[in-house]
Amino acid sequence: MSIRAIETSYAGHRFRSRLEARWAVFFDKIGIRWEYEPQGYAVGPDGGRKPYLPDFWLPKEKLWVEVKGSEEQLDVELLFHAVIPHYGLPNPAGPQLINEHQVRLLILGPIGRADSLVHSTTGEHAGYSQPAHTVLTFRKGDVFQGMACFFAGGIDITPEGGLVGNDGPYIDWEGRGTRWGNWVGGGGLISEDRDEAAHAAYRAARSARFEHGQTP
Repeated sequence: MSIRAIETSYAGHRFRSRLEARWAVFFDKIGIRWEYEPQGYAVGPDGGRKPYLPDFWLPKEKLWVEVKGSEEQLDVELLFHAVIPHYGLPNPAGPQLINEHQVRLLILGPIGRADSLVHSTTGEHAGYSQPAHTVLTFRKGDVFQGMACFFAGGIDITPEGGLVGNDGPYIDWEGRGTRWGNWVGGGGLISEDRDEAAHAAYRAARSARFEHGQTP
């Protein structure tokens, strides 16, 4: 039996799911400007193009965002095709390039936990842990899975990661769950005190309540 998503209103938008609304709360709290479902596109090779409506566009980061409650809900082939520039999603503001990688698509799952760390010996504050998220990039005909972490007002992206296919198109799906998918809650990044805003944003998004109006 499938679980039906709950449509949720927030910031003047009607979100298809409460999870999407929570990520909008997160973006607002951390200071990232967002647009919700601005436009749909047909993606994929000629003869096999499919409609795709990305969940968010982040103008400053030049990054599309897909939100899914679980990895099993990901349409891997569709997202893979969306990442390939010559038949995927456009770059409305021009490509974001990091180490020759075009950073194309950020995949977000359930809102992860972000915790304060305590030194095991001294008991003193030792920084923070936060989730790492999947980002898909394109470089010289190949698609890679990298890592993205949030900080105050932006995203720290490491584009180098596992090779998941090429523009043949060939998709390596055998690594699903390790090299491909939602890394939310997996691993974890020890960040500095200056990144406390990210942890406050995770807490706000996790605890947001929408039942009594648009203000969480």
